[in-house]
Amino acid sequence: MTITEAVAKRIKDLLYKNNMSQYRLIKETCLDKSTIQSILKLKTKDIKVSTISLISSAFNISIYEFFNCEYFEPNNIDI
Repeated sequence: MTITEAVAKRIKDLLYKNNMSQYRLIKETCLDKSTIQSILKLKTKDIKVSTISLISSAFNISIYEFFNCEYFEPNNIDI
């Protein structure tokens, strides 16, 4: 899986785990709707660390906790 796919999958998991809608995530992060949708639909290739930081904050987790997931282990990421 690519980094973009892993990020999208992680966000979807966190949305489910926190019983949060995409709409609420957009409101919590103050990101454009198109930004979140582009990430989740895999239409963006480069996701900024600042964007992931805002998303992590919306879930009340650190960036470390966001990336501390099996999706980001070297054997799961295509380089």
